[in-house]
Amino acid sequence: MKRLFTIVLTAVLSVVLTSEALAQKYGVTGGATFTSLQNIENSSKTGWNAGATVQFKLPLGFSIQPSLLYDTKIVQTGVAELSVDYLELPVGVQWGPDLLVFRPFLEISPFVGYALDSNLSDDVLMTADQWKTSNLNRLSYGLGLGGGIEVWRFQVLCRYSWNFGPLFNNQGAAEAAPLKHAFGNTNFGGVTLSLAFLFGD
Repeated sequence: MKRLFTIVLTAVLSVVLTSEALAQKYGVTGGATFTSLQNIENSSKTGWNAGATVQFKLPLGFSIQPSLLYDTKIVQTGVAELSVDYLELPVGVQWGPDLLVFRPFLEISPFVGYALDSNLSDDVLMTADQWKTSNLNRLSYGLGLGGGIEVWRFQVLCRYSWNFGPLFNNQGAAEAAPLKHAFGNTNFGGVTLSLAFLFGD
């Protein structure tokens, strides 16, 4: 799995670095992530996201904007705090008219991600050693919908994202049984607020 992840990450970085030479704009982005678990009682806690982005302008007001982000997702459920750190690649398809001074836009953004680290601050559900061997689905994927505004070189974006598929794969290891009881087939969803600074034309 680690070898596969290294190959995928190398390919993604190669695409992103090559894209910077071809894109009209490229830059840095960062902001806050407000995460919740779908279909389960929990409270959102504030995480953060940061990374790089490139923008390709298309005709008729469309643009494509992929980003490579480090994204932390944190939720509080009962007495337990669950946090997962992802490397994510959202590909935003944007549409909005260029009004010279600013550009408002709508965005749909499919994404894929890979969990780099995770933590569950509750020894009742399982011990730290059991957590390390638990069946967290490291590969994630989903869809985001949102909108924003671009003024000069600044871009503000608000996006709601849905992760598809279960957060945990409960097949196999016996220690995963408490996770099945606690989290069922839930997964992350939530709002991302980000501010990007773009270079280029």
